[in-house]
Amino acid sequence: MSTLKIRPAAGDQAPGHSPGRVSGAAPTGADPAAARAAMVARLEEEGALRPGPVRDALLALPREVLMPQAYVRRSAPGEEPPRWDLLDCSVLRDRPELLGLLYGGASMLVQHDGETLLGRARGTRSGASITSMSTVMGLTAELLEELDLRSG
Repeated sequence: MSTLKIRPAAGDQAPGHSPGRVSGAAPTGADPAAARAAMVARLEEEGALRPGPVRDALLALPREVLMPQAYVRRSAPGEEPPRWDLLDCSVLRDRPELLGLLYGGASMLVQHDGETLLGRARGTRSGASITSMSTVMGLTAELLEELDLRSG
């Protein structure tokens, strides 16, 4: 049986965590508009996105409003129990890392142990598992492009 523990997130990074750049993520410290533009440019380079309404929407849509919180794993692979920090965009020190994750293109870890998605307290969780995540941004862009959306 797994144990769920929640405690406030520490300011220090877990051992082995490299602050400043998350694999595939936008540089930390990036402002949201610049991070969105970099994400869109990367999706265009990858061929997942073309000029049109989907591109325009991705440039305009602040993902941090849709996903103001997300988890980042702090434990090493195989470490038991696993640990995750819930980052919150409203917390100034969380914003650079969370923006990097939001606009980096990878899947976002959004739910731990079936918890409610609203009203969660920022902090560290250990035990249990991640029970929901977002779709990889490149796949989302490709699927939206397949819909052949039109303005209006």
